[in-house]
Amino acid sequence: MSTLESIRQRPVLIISILGVALLLFILTAVDRPQELFSDNHTVVKVDGQKIDYMEYQRRVEEQQEQLRQQGYTNLDAAQVQQYTLQQMVNETLMNQEIERLGLKVTDKELTSALLGETPHPYVAQMLQQMGVPSAQMLYDFAYNPSKNGVDAQQAQQLQSMWKALESDTEKLLLQQKFMSMFTGALTANKLDAQASYEDNASTSTIAYAKADFGQLKDEDFPVSDSEINSLYNQEKNRYRILEPQTVLSYITVDIAPSEADRLAAEKDVEAAVAALKAQEGTEGVAADSKFYVNRVSATAAKLATNLRNNLEKLQADTVSVISTYDNRYTIGKFLSSTTAVDSVLLDIAYLNEGVSADSIVATLNSGVKADSLAAIAQKNDSVWVSMTEPSMTILRDEISQAEAGRFFAPKSAGANPNMAIRVRSKKAPVTVYDIAEITYDVIPSNATVSKLNDDLRKYLAENTNAKAFEENATKAGYSALTAVVTPSSLSVNGLAESRNAAKWAIDAKKDQVSGVFKDDKDSRLMAAAVKDVYTGDFVPASNPEVRAYLTNKIRNQKKAESLVAKFQGKGKTVAEYATVMGVKADTTQVTFGQGYIRNFGMNEAALQANVAVAKQGEVCGPIALNNSVVVFDVVSVANQGRAFNYENDAMVFNQREGVQTFQNQLFNVLLGNKKIENRIQKFYSER
Repeated sequence: MSTLESIRQRPVLIISILGVALLLFILTAVDRPQELFSDNHTVVKVDGQKIDYMEYQRRVEEQQEQLRQQGYTNLDAAQVQQYTLQQMVNETLMNQEIERLGLKVTDKELTSALLGETPHPYVAQMLQQMGVPSAQMLYDFAYNPSKNGVDAQQAQQLQSMWKALESDTEKLLLQQKFMSMFTGALTANKLDAQASYEDNASTSTIAYAKADFGQLKDEDFPVSDSEINSLYNQEKNRYRILEPQTVLSYITVDIAPSEADRLAAEKDVEAAVAALKAQEGTEGVAADSKFYVNRVSATAAKLATNLRNNLEKLQADTVSVISTYDNRYTIGKFLSSTTAVDSVLLDIAYLNEGVSADSIVATLNSGVKADSLAAIAQKNDSVWVSMTEPSMTILRDEISQAEAGRFFAPKSAGANPNMAIRVRSKKAPVTVYDIAEITYDVIPSNATVSKLNDDLRKYLAENTNAKAFEENATKAGYSALTAVVTPSSLSVNGLAESRNAAKWAIDAKKDQVSGVFKDDKDSRLMAAAVKDVYTGDFVPASNPEVRAYLTNKIRNQKKAESLVAKFQGKGKTVAEYATVMGVKADTTQVTFGQGYIRNFGMNEAALQANVAVAKQGEVCGPIALNNSVVVFDVVSVANQGRAFNYENDAMVFNQREGVQTFQNQLFNVLLGNKKIENRIQKFYSER
């Protein structure tokens, strides 16, 4: 009784004990208890909004299938996955902005796009792919199945198709509304167009003398760490990053045949040529799987280029190596030549299923026109075919022996039984060559592959930090390249099948050196070392590229100040300044709105601005530019010779500064300061 009373007095304790017991039971009952507390279905978060793995995987498979249908067979899965995920991130950013703006598609707009007299082009395209005449018919079949004789299972499938079409159309209409707002906000108004006109209304011809910074020694203009840090803080946003970055130095080694492999292959080919000459046909290489034989029967004009170009040599020598390219030997063996009809003009009628070909042939040969016979599904008149093509092998004998002007039904094994053929005419016989094209690919031997592996592993064992890994690469016969890998990277520098190296880099620490990675095709070895890891919001000033840029900019500023002080007031004309500078005076044209100035380069805003306000004949300068100081005077000014035209100048503005330029940065604008948490590499690692 006292025990029960104690339990009643401590309910919180008892509940806690029971809760822990239940939790322990659950943890021991599941295979992967950590997944109870982890979000293992989110591949990326866009400002907190999740993209689910299953939806992502579905989109990847759709993209891969589309590419395969377009003829892309050698796909790198990582590239498709990265492209698809970026598309989904972009869509999420746009949808977030659409929601923020409160954009909606009304029922009337959606109904009009789906069921209006003129459906939306997307709807029309999808209906065509489905094989449905109209959206109204799809809707009726889906939601009025009994009226249209559709069973319940089909109706359910059609309803799913309709809902998907409705949803996709609504999303597309929302995106179009957003893009209409976006483009409308950036379209040139009259002031923009007028400014664009005036920026390009006149071109000034200037005479100038220019002293380049290159005439000064870098060591005379030292740059301190404090100066670099000061400029870095001013330009820090230039180096903003959206996710952590791992800077790699990496080495790749192509698994290619060695010189010993090539010498062995050369001996194999020499032996094969001798055996082919000594034995009938291609028996000389029949037992050697390293040689692939392709029998070719064709006229000279239709032979492959390497066979056609070596035809006379093959006829004279019988067997010859006709090409050696990219580790592939090609041997040709002349087998025989015959005279045969090559080009034949045919009429071909394709019959409906179940129709007796013999009865139709008899009807056609009695004089009845093919167009009048319902049993004929399709006819092709006056078709030239080549009898030497491999596709004609099945019908070659029957066509050759057929009586001109009369239809026949093919009887050869493998021929289409639902067709009737008539030979109209045949061209004069030509020479047909029978040639064996034999190829031999030089592949790396096991010894070669082992040595490449051993050499790279030895290098890694001797160079165990990032500095040594990079600095000693050239001496060892390697080339060390630099790449940046982030949690969203599915490859290193876009290299196919380099996901494993990228995956390793994400969790590696600074100065760590990897092992050897091999691609799935056994065509490349790879190793990497971590030079640096950036976990903040910006690439630091210590980054070599950033530091070099800042150092160069500060040094150029110092050089400019030195040259301006040196030449200030040392001349009254451009010619005098040119003498003092030790250069030759020259001329060029400057337009305020142009990006590139001949003899100066890109983005010389200081020169453009000073030329725009300079008085003709007045010497200006010295003026500091990006890589030089310049003294100039305006020789002449040429106007466009045309009046302001709003439509034309608005178009120029839109192309250079308006929507067409800004649209390329749309998703960077939508991203703004939002955070993207990309878990794709970790996600694949966990699986």
